[in-house]
Amino acid sequence: MSDLFQSHGQPDSFPVDLLPPVVRQYVVEGAESRAAAPSIVALPVLVTLGACVGTTHKIAAKQGWIVPAMLWGAVVARSGSVKSVGYDLAHELLKHAEDQANREFENAKREYDLAEQEYRKAHAQWLKSKEEIAPPVPPEPPTGDRLVVDDQTVESLAPLLVENPKGLFLLSDELRGFFDGMGAYASGGRAGKDEARWLTLFDGRPLSVDRKTNRERIYAPMAGVSVAGTIQPGTLAKAVSGGQVESGLLARLLLVMPEPRPKRWTDAEMHDATKLAMQRLVDRLRSLEHKALNGSLESNVLRLDNEARDRFKFFVNAHGLETFKQHDSLAAAYSKLEGYALRFALIHHLAVWASGDQLSPPRSIGLESIEAGIELSRWFAAEAERVYEKIGVVAEPVLQPADQHLDRLEEWLRSKGGAATERDISRGPRRYRSGHHVEDDCKALIQAGRAKWDISRRTRHIVLAGDSDSSAENETIRVEVSPSQTDNTEGLSTTANEDGRDTISLSERNKRKVSPSPPNTASFQERIRVTI
Repeated sequence: MSDLFQSHGQPDSFPVDLLPPVVRQYVVEGAESRAAAPSIVALPVLVTLGACVGTTHKIAAKQGWIVPAMLWGAVVARSGSVKSVGYDLAHELLKHAEDQANREFENAKREYDLAEQEYRKAHAQWLKSKEEIAPPVPPEPPTGDRLVVDDQTVESLAPLLVENPKGLFLLSDELRGFFDGMGAYASGGRAGKDEARWLTLFDGRPLSVDRKTNRERIYAPMAGVSVAGTIQPGTLAKAVSGGQVESGLLARLLLVMPEPRPKRWTDAEMHDATKLAMQRLVDRLRSLEHKALNGSLESNVLRLDNEARDRFKFFVNAHGLETFKQHDSLAAAYSKLEGYALRFALIHHLAVWASGDQLSPPRSIGLESIEAGIELSRWFAAEAERVYEKIGVVAEPVLQPADQHLDRLEEWLRSKGGAATERDISRGPRRYRSGHHVEDDCKALIQAGRAKWDISRRTRHIVLAGDSDSSAENETIRVEVSPSQTDNTEGLSTTANEDGRDTISLSERNKRKVSPSPPNTASFQERIRVTI
């Protein structure tokens, strides 16, 4: 992998290592072959994966908190900065299936036209006939299997959403029309009903549209649209000045804005094996279906396993504090990124499944996927801060990166029971996996009075303040004593602990050596178990 993807700390150091292996390879080779920043490719590809899943599967953090896989994303870059690379690569993944679906629709349309002509003839003869016979039945018009669309008004998308309950994908090389369309039915350029309807489509909820032309009511019980495209910084700044910040539209957009770089030649090309593996993954995601329940379609809801749920719980609490400290506009983005962590986890889980040969996706989502979702959410949070500042939505970030790193290390430690070794940390949050920052952040956490070193074990642990059973000033040994074992602890000074077990003070321990009875002379029930 080239140095292009190794520059940690730079504005565009997109965490490609969090992506499933097949997706990661496609993003890396795609960016290298176009001499583009990895985020320009990663965001449209992630949105494409979510669009392929559509409304067929959702993820539940708990009862009542269920979100779909659909994402909204925009690559923010000026013209001439290869900003369309990700759009092109995403479109390539869907082109074959879209072409095939279009051919099938055209064939069905021709058959329908012929059947319609026959029906009209039969209907005319029936009108002339004096016999009491049932009228001919008109043919059903064909419906097209659609995913990619380019029309950006909800009224035009509504009939397609009825025909395609899995959802649609607005993949546009220029998203200006997406923002302009928000005011299509309002006066004075203000956002109209379309904006509120688009916010509904973000969550895959039912959609109801009353057409003005023929007073027709269109109802889609399951409607969702994924959005991906590019937009220039100045255009985005103008687009969100009309109320889209306050409405929450901007908060729902995942943004990437790589630093400008001149276009340059590269001999790198994407390998055919990489294309084939990714195409197979996308095709498997597109093959996912809803479940049928009482004659209607329902989403398959996947839940977090216990370990993943505990991890997400600690993230929610820490992320809530970060959100509370932000400016209003960034707080809105942070609040949506909490749910995005779940969406990323669902996409990661299903992409891993689609990379293999298992017949159907596992019903529960594990720790690896939720960790990837959390880390991706946090990367996009940092990127949102940077983009918001550049386009003038906020003056400057409220939270300093150093403070965030300590808060997140503390959060991770709490999810692990309040203590961990430095080696554990280097295998945990992405920031520490290179081996960097572990010691420095641990020292900073200790200096802030939020943790301390525990060197009473073979390997030293960092222990959160208030989470340790022992301290340097008042260390105790817990001893569980059975009624028949009082002779082994005679003369030791003990005190009652909060959990009802007795403890021996450190000063007494130094005077007497306490050890378990030898295995060959006492039963398991008669041993004294000592825990430091």
